[in-house]
Amino acid sequence: MLSDTEQAAYGSILSPYSFDIPHAFVYNDSPSAEKLFCGPYMEMAMNFADVNRYRLLLDELQSLPKKSAVEQDIVNGQYDISMHGVLIRPVREETFAKEMRYSYPLELMMNCVMVPLDPELPKWMYVVWPLGKFIWTTLFLGIFYVAFLLRYLHWRETAHATRSYTRNMLQAMAILMFSPNMNMKLRLSQATLRVNLFYTLLFILGFILSNYHSSHMTAYDMKPMFTRPIDSWSDLIISRLPIILPESLLEELRSLPIDYQALLASPSRSYAYVVTQDTWKFFNRQQRVLIQPHFRLSSVCFGGLYNAIPMRRNATFALQLDRFILYAWQAGLWNYWEDVAFRYAVRGGYAQIFLDTYPVEPLDLQFFTTAWLVLVVGFPVSFLAWCLEICVHRRYAGIEAGPP
Repeated sequence: MLSDTEQAAYGSILSPYSFDIPHAFVYNDSPSAEKLFCGPYMEMAMNFADVNRYRLLLDELQSLPKKSAVEQDIVNGQYDISMHGVLIRPVREETFAKEMRYSYPLELMMNCVMVPLDPELPKWMYVVWPLGKFIWTTLFLGIFYVAFLLRYLHWRETAHATRSYTRNMLQAMAILMFSPNMNMKLRLSQATLRVNLFYTLLFILGFILSNYHSSHMTAYDMKPMFTRPIDSWSDLIISRLPIILPESLLEELRSLPIDYQALLASPSRSYAYVVTQDTWKFFNRQQRVLIQPHFRLSSVCFGGLYNAIPMRRNATFALQLDRFILYAWQAGLWNYWEDVAFRYAVRGGYAQIFLDTYPVEPLDLQFFTTAWLVLVVGFPVSFLAWCLEICVHRRYAGIEAGPP
C-alpha cells in the first residue's frame, strides 16, 4: 500500500515502511479520521520531504527485511531510502560499500537487557534487612566475645562484678544494642584506664550499630525495599531468566508465534527483554509514575553501532538529508517527536501508563512476624533449658543426700 504527502516539485522518494513502535507507526482513532504518521523516524522522513518539496511514498510491509535485502533493493532501484535506517558497520564488512552511502547518524543503537524487578520484600524483613549478614554474624559472635572479656575485666571488683558467663552475655547484649545497663552495678568513678577505655569503645560501637539500624529501618519504612537487581552477565546466568530477543537480532525468531511489539506493550515479568536504549526510554515512560517499577535497564549491553538512513551513492538529496538530520537534532525536534509519538501510542492502545497498585497498609500483626519467630524458637529452647535445669538439680540433690 502506498501513501504520500503533498504533491512535490522535485520528484519522489520511495521507502519501505513497517509498523515499528516507537520509531514509526500510524495512529487513527476512527475509520473516518485522517491517519497520523507518528514516530521520530517517520517524522524525520516526512518533514524532510515536506521542507525540500519531495513526494514521500511509503511501501507498507508486514515486517522489515534484513539489512542486506533492503540495501539490495536500494541498489536495484526499488527503493530510494529506508527511513527505518540500518546499522553502519565498517566498510570492509559492508556488501555494497561501493554502491551505497549512509546519512548522518540518527542515533546510537545500543542493545541492553531489560530485566524485571523482584517484588518488594515482606514488611517483617525490614527489621533484619538494614544490617548485612556479615554485620549480624559479627554482632552475634561479638556478644560471646564481650561476655568473655567482662568475666575477667573486673576481677578486682568481686563485690560489684560477676563471673557468671550467662549474666555477662546479657550485659554484652545490652551494651552492643545500646540498651540501658541493668545487669550489674559497676563503680566506674575511680575505674582504671583499661576499664574506661573498654566501656568507651563498647558504648561507641553500640551507638553506631543501633543508629545505623534505626536510620536504615526508618528510611526503608518510608519507601518499598527491593532485593539487589540483575545487573551483570553473571547475575543473568545465575538467575536462569529466559530472554526474549527482537526479530532484528535473530532471524530465526520469525518462526515463533510471539509478537514482539505486542509483548512490549504489556510485557510479562517472567522474562527479560533485549531492547535498544530508545525503546527502553519509550517503555520507561509507561512506568515513570510507579513507586515500584516493573523493569529496569541492566548494564548487560552489547552492540553500540550507529543507525543511519541508507541510500544510493549518487543520491541527489544526500547532502540535504544530512543537514536536515543534524539541524533536527540540534533544534530538539527529535525529542519532541519522541514525546508526540508516545502520546499517540497511548491513545492508540499501543502503550499504556502503568498505574501503581502499591498498597498503603496499616500496621498489623503480620509486621511482627520476626517477633513471632523469636517466640516460636524461644519457647522450645526455654523448655529444654528448664528440663535441663531440673535434671541437673535432681542429680546434685541426689549426690548431696548421699546413699541411705
